Amino acid sequence: DGVLAWLPLPGERISIVWSTPEAHAAELLALSGEALAERVAQAGGEALGQLTPLTPASAFALRLIRVERTVAPRVALIGDAAHGIHPLSGHGINLGFQDACALAGQLAAAPEWQDIGGERLLARYRRARKEETVLMQTATHMLHQLFHETLPGVEVLRNAGMSLTNRLPWLKNLFVRYAVGAL
Repeated sequence: DGVLAWLPLPGERISIVWSTPEAHAAELLALSGEALAERVAQAGGEALGQLTPLTPASAFALRLIRVERTVAPRVALIGDAAHGIHPLSGHGINLGFQDACALAGQLAAAPEWQDIGGERLLARYRRARKEETVLMQTATHMLHQLFHETLPGVEVLRNAGMSLTNRLPWLKNLFVRYAVGAL
């Protein structure tokens, strides 16, 4: 059925992202809110118990998006405006926060006489964020592709790798710390 991600929100709420083929997405969207909540709960092994929908379901096609230029004179893009990250990982917000931090750091470190909207200063921000952004985009895109691969044996290998990662707390924690910018 694809990849089901539960992204935590404040107040015992979650945002649900179900990355699935178009035909299955259409089937899910045709369900009532309550029926969809029940399907999501079942797909997650009832781990969160009964779910209650707060908003209607919506769908959009997922694709890798790379912005050609993230800076120009007097303009610096951050967050989703600067890069698209597949929502299955839930890391788009983390990258956005890290972008804001990096840009704020560049602006704060600029000498008082320097034009903070100048392309030279903003280019430092672009260079500082490019590697991590490309790495996260590539990793999430590859995960998305991996979960949609139909070659024989790939599913078994993928599931074994995911299970192993889940059973190795030090590896799982390493991924989490990297994702939130703690490394």
